[in-house]
Amino acid sequence: MDVRRRVPLRAILKRRVLQTFFLVLALAILLWQWLIHNSSVSATMLLNNKFQRNTPKERQLTLTGTLQSDRSVSLNACMQLEFSYNPSTASIPAFPPPENTTYRAPDTIDTFQNYAWRNHTACQISSLDLHSAFSPLCQTRHDFLTAFSGGGRIGFDQPFMPRGCDMRWFTTEEVCEIFSRFEKIVVVGDSMMRHVVGALNVLLRKDLGYGAVTNWNFDEEELRACFCNHQMDVKSCSVQGIFSTSSVLENDPTSLACGPDTPVDLVIEMMLRFPLDTDELARYMNLLAPTKPGRPYAFIFGHGLWNDLDIQATLHWLDGVLEHTLLQTPYLGDAHSIWPRLFIPPNAAGILKPDQWLVSQGDKALMTFEESVGVEAARRGVETMGTWNMSVQASKYDGVHLDLKGNLIKAMGVVNWLNLVDVGAW
Repeated sequence: MDVRRRVPLRAILKRRVLQTFFLVLALAILLWQWLIHNSSVSATMLLNNKFQRNTPKERQLTLTGTLQSDRSVSLNACMQLEFSYNPSTASIPAFPPPENTTYRAPDTIDTFQNYAWRNHTACQISSLDLHSAFSPLCQTRHDFLTAFSGGGRIGFDQPFMPRGCDMRWFTTEEVCEIFSRFEKIVVVGDSMMRHVVGALNVLLRKDLGYGAVTNWNFDEEELRACFCNHQMDVKSCSVQGIFSTSSVLENDPTSLACGPDTPVDLVIEMMLRFPLDTDELARYMNLLAPTKPGRPYAFIFGHGLWNDLDIQATLHWLDGVLEHTLLQTPYLGDAHSIWPRLFIPPNAAGILKPDQWLVSQGDKALMTFEESVGVEAARRGVETMGTWNMSVQASKYDGVHLDLKGNLIKAMGVVNWLNLVDVGAW
């Protein structure tokens, strides 16, 4: 017997209400889409009619400056309305070009173009490969040191750019003039500082091939082994670096590009570690005059790796050097005198850094050291030029030391700092 279950009236009503609801919803969606389509067509027709009434010459040029048809103009107008495109602000460069002045002109050319060995196939180094100029230029030492310490590169071994404001890339003639403002520029430190002095001598001698080394006493084998970039990345060549401009004047005076009207005196005393060596201290103190000279001294310090980046050892080292400096030159403690001092911490490590040094001298330790020494040196009146950011994307031939190109950037940072010292206060 077929027994069919009766459906309650309430369920039937509920089902019909839902069907009606979904039908109304579908109709509403279709109506909304139709209205949107008609409004777009109407807007396009209005724009077309507007442009049809204009003469061809009155029709707007496109954003690329090319005269197009009414259809193209109307489409561009629609796009401009939809995306709020403003051609006056659409292509602002990330780094504005350097100021259009004679002073900044050398920053935009290869200042090495007339250096010795520049055109040798194994020494193709351009200053434009080392620094990319932009504006504005840093105006104070504080601004410059902050910018240099925080700068970097857009890619491995790409040109260096300070952060926020730019540095100068001086010509050799400008470097000579800046150095001549000082009685003596005294560098104290380790092998990294010796390489900075070598790079400074490259600038002073206009010689990319052998400017950093004592090539006047090289034999044929040394001339081959210690050429250009190898002046620093071959240890036997690096230790034959120039320690003072006086030795250049004594052995190869014509190689110094600075004339008699811009005398320069650059010297380094190697003082590697704490405790300080008495012989090194004696040689250092003999570099300084006990009576006040006519021009100021400038002091550039570098230390850290020989004491495994022990901040306390470095501070003891720095305090000892400063103390003996004042013993020899008490006039530097005069409140009316100036005592320009710069500390350069070690640069970043490279992938060839030996594994046994990765904890005590790796990048974490180097970053911590640079930050700490900056704070502590400032309490002693010593400024700091950080090099970790500048060098983290640069080649280190042994995982520790920069090559000639990296040291030329360090050297130019030193020159910028010297240029901003107010020697008139001396």
